[in-house]
Amino acid sequence: MLDFSLSAENIAWKEKIKLFVREDIVKHPHLDNHGSFPRELYQKAFELGIITCMIPTEYGGQGKTLLESALAAEECAYGDLGFTTSAFLMRLSIAPLLYYGTEEQKQKWIKPLTESLKFASFCFTEPEGSTNLGSRPASTIAIETEDAYIINGTKWTISNASVASLYLVFARIEGENSGLTCFVIPREAEGLSVSAPYKKMGQRAADTAEVKFENVKIPKDNKIGRQGEGAQIALTSLRHSRVGIGAMALGVAQRARDLAKKHCHERLNGEGKPIIYEQDIKFRFAEIEAKIEMLRSFVYRGIWEMDNGKKATFFSSSVKLLGAQIANEVVQECLDLHGGKGYLEESLIEKLVRDTMLLRIYEGTEAVQKLLIADSAIRLPRELRS
Repeated sequence: MLDFSLSAENIAWKEKIKLFVREDIVKHPHLDNHGSFPRELYQKAFELGIITCMIPTEYGGQGKTLLESALAAEECAYGDLGFTTSAFLMRLSIAPLLYYGTEEQKQKWIKPLTESLKFASFCFTEPEGSTNLGSRPASTIAIETEDAYIINGTKWTISNASVASLYLVFARIEGENSGLTCFVIPREAEGLSVSAPYKKMGQRAADTAEVKFENVKIPKDNKIGRQGEGAQIALTSLRHSRVGIGAMALGVAQRARDLAKKHCHERLNGEGKPIIYEQDIKFRFAEIEAKIEMLRSFVYRGIWEMDNGKKATFFSSSVKLLGAQIANEVVQECLDLHGGKGYLEESLIEKLVRDTMLLRIYEGTEAVQKLLIADSAIRLPRELRS
């Protein structure tokens, strides 16, 4: 039988992150300001081991498990989803190196990320889109020469782009009609440029920008994995990261519930009693609580599947799909429970509505997750085959 209890070490780690979030994030609403990238906050997160928690100890990281990483993401998302997106992007960004890089590449590129506060970016999406890179030729091209690759192209809506020191870039080899190859490119590479950060609807504490490559020359040693293996590298990397989005969804849903609960205890009805004791309100909180606990169980199940090598793609995509949906449902319901006050910025709940919407979009839209889930869902069991 599955054991959902947390170890003493898990609880201590979770409490450590919770204290940081309550003291350094929850009390600072300026994180929603356009152009705000609170480097001092990320510095503290780095010192606490949050940003490097998923990097193995042999490369200078904390060596935390997928569960421990998810527990930290849940707590941080309670404070601010934008901060959490940038802080935990390291898992996705360096995944190509961790899973497909050589030992020499890991030592060269990963270890420096643990020595001082640095960021890395996963450069997949292009102005024409990302999902359709599997069916159309990528517009980012790698020209192979005798001793190098020359990269040309644009990557669009890239998280941490303007603050990154390292980019994991997916490009098509010139002359090939399809297929992707993964490359690691340092920030100082000549011909690499980054736009100013985008102004976004939500998650404003997270950095998002455009990266351009104009005749960027890199050594052949900067290729990750085999030529043409990029799609598989991206899928493997995203598979691990998507479970984390489920954990983030869990965190923001709990923040919305707490805000709504506080409001409904303070808001009085015509008889002078808190509206939270009205049956309709109580029933709505009952559904919210059930959804939150259902999501928690599903996130833990997804982590177990990832750790045990079972239906990893099915569960990571399912956790991402339903986690984003449940979080949006809960946050929207909590906005409704606030009444007219919920529409005001001072309530904070409207910020959570804006922030949470992105959970349904990045790292694969709902349509993408459904396609990945459907591969398993429509398979006919052997006992039903005629």
